[in-house]
Amino acid sequence: MKRNNKELFFWKVLSDLWGIITAIFFLLTFFRYYDLSHVLADASIIYLSILSIFTGLKEFNRWKNKKFLSRYYGEIFVIAWTLIILIFVLMTAIDKNQYTLATEFKATYISVLGIFAISRKSKSLKLR
Repeated sequence: MKRNNKELFFWKVLSDLWGIITAIFFLLTFFRYYDLSHVLADASIIYLSILSIFTGLKEFNRWKNKKFLSRYYGEIFVIAWTLIILIFVLMTAIDKNQYTLATEFKATYISVLGIFAISRKSKSLKLR
């Protein structure tokens, strides 16, 4: 595996790990299994920072290398985050006294969408 591929793989694994940890923190807090509200902002910042680094490196490699082919599918995380927010919004709409949608979650979701949209635009511009 080339050095660039190893580096990209490292950031991908780290991004996935923090994405899963952050999602679990949000789920546990939302469904009141365990109150992790005190670390939601920290987990979100760490996850979004690592995701930004990974995406930036991926796009840099795309533009630098003519034969770059991404083997990573960001759509999976976008779909997962979308499903979680849909569940959260529906549950909050059904029982606003029982469930509260954390501001950190909304910010994380919008940030993930933004990072994905920028990456997709970069990819489409490169293909032109």
